[in-house]
Amino acid sequence: MCRKVNNACRYLNQHWVQREWNAGRRDIVEINVLSQRIWKDNFFKPLFLRMTQACFNLIKLTRFYKPISQIPKLKNEVAKLIETHIFMKGINAIKYVNEKDPKLYIETILDIHKKYLQFVQDTFDGEQIFITAFDKACGKLINNVTTEAGNSSIKSSELLVRYCDALSKKGTKNIEETDFEEEFNKIMIVFNYIEDKDIFERLYRNRLAKRLIGQLSDSDDYEKFMVLQLQRKCGFEYTTKLERMLQDVDVSKTLTSDYEKYCENHHITDIVDFSIMVLTSNSWSFPEIPNLVLPIELKSTSNNFIDFYNHDHNGRKLKWLHQHSKGELQTSFTSQKYIFQVSTYQMAVLLLFNKFLIWTVERLHDETQIKLDTLLQVISNEDFKHTNIQMNYVIHLSNDFKSKKLRLNLNVPLKYIDQKSISVDDTINNDRRMVIQATIVRIMKARQILEYPLLIQEVIQQLTPRFIPKIPVIKKTIDTLIENQYLERQSDDKNILKYLA
Repeated sequence: MCRKVNNACRYLNQHWVQREWNAGRRDIVEINVLSQRIWKDNFFKPLFLRMTQACFNLIKLTRFYKPISQIPKLKNEVAKLIETHIFMKGINAIKYVNEKDPKLYIETILDIHKKYLQFVQDTFDGEQIFITAFDKACGKLINNVTTEAGNSSIKSSELLVRYCDALSKKGTKNIEETDFEEEFNKIMIVFNYIEDKDIFERLYRNRLAKRLIGQLSDSDDYEKFMVLQLQRKCGFEYTTKLERMLQDVDVSKTLTSDYEKYCENHHITDIVDFSIMVLTSNSWSFPEIPNLVLPIELKSTSNNFIDFYNHDHNGRKLKWLHQHSKGELQTSFTSQKYIFQVSTYQMAVLLLFNKFLIWTVERLHDETQIKLDTLLQVISNEDFKHTNIQMNYVIHLSNDFKSKKLRLNLNVPLKYIDQKSISVDDTINNDRRMVIQATIVRIMKARQILEYPLLIQEVIQQLTPRFIPKIPVIKKTIDTLIENQYLERQSDDKNILKYLA
């Protein structure tokens, strides 16, 4: 019976179906194709949701995949099913992870990645269509999903930066050298899926700056290893500023050593134990530099170093970043000697009490020239809020000061209230416009003449590894370059752009 049905279907396909198709009828297809459509419309679609879990239970068996691997359209549907399943599982896993715990967030992502990569490789022999579905699911999960715990949402790039920061700081427990490299290899798994890699770079650079300036890095070698990993993925241009920051730190160590030899050769004797970091301004992002009149105890050291530096680096201008400087003072007004770890602002205020034992807030302000909002934070404490301090208040040392600790860290972060702050988003948008403009000029300089749509396509292609540029922004940038006479439209075809040297 089956043989007769098969012969009948073959006859219809070869004679009647083919004749009707050649005659122009498109509502007639071969019986095999028709059966697939009927199966899809009448069986697969109505039972799609119920079949999802059933399929994943069955799909563990190799025998399930073998028959569908012979049907391309069905294989595509299963790939979409795989993508949706992994994405939804990922959402449910990270939905309520608190943004204050980046370690848990990243580890949850990595668990999902490891579990389903193994599943795809084992079940589908690593076939590309299913690997692609897996990558799409991970990409959507990492780029489009934010945490809901804590009533706020944070991008994955920021959480990954926080995780890197925690891993790189001093005090990281039980991290051996081999484990550390393994941890950073895991970081790169998540990083590879992040679309807005320029945002990651900006946030990572800010965190790296704080670690380097505060000498909080667990290891310089680990910092360099991470930058090298980023360079391998995104190229030299991506890590240029990061590399220069690390180079500045290495050069500064040599400068400090050379300055010590300079002092010995010139018989300079200072009571200040001094180390320095000289940073190139175009690689580090610093806010406006607040004013400060250095106390007399520090002026000679400052002037001596400037003379030393200018001798070998004529033409360069040094600007002191007092808001990032710190030091130690030893008390002499208490029976027990204490060492205070303080900021340069705190040091400037405390050293004034070597001149007079009593100061008004107004006189402190005049003497130090520290901005008032900053000064009020410097002299405030838990019981003496800076918002309540008046200019005529009298400040004096507490002679009966006592503490169980002989070394106290008084250096707390200050809020620069009057500082004009630019959001990361604004900075990123400005940077992107400049990158898009430079990319357009570079492409047109190489091509000289190019069609408008092809230029947009090539800009997107070149910039996608770093971020996905928006087409309206590209178009606006092209118009700006035309207005500034970098480009022009051909008179006979407005769709053709020409580069103007």
